[in-house]
Amino acid sequence: MGNTAFFAVLIVLIIGILYVMKSSDNPPETNINQTPKEYIEMVEKRKAERISEEKARAQEQQSPPQTQR
Repeated sequence: MGNTAFFAVLIVLIIGILYVMKSSDNPPETNINQTPKEYIEMVEKRKAERISEEKARAQEQQSPPQTQR
């Protein structure tokens, strides 16, 4: 009887964690079936996007505001 209760609690806990992950506003972007190579490529892509966004912001701040005639 003790083992049955343990497994029932374990199953409910796992289902609860999966439900929270799927229903959250910001779910994890990694996939369970993702290979290490795919994960590294995803991280590198995000890094490149972040760097390009930072460069664009820096360029906007450095350029003087143009006046309209």
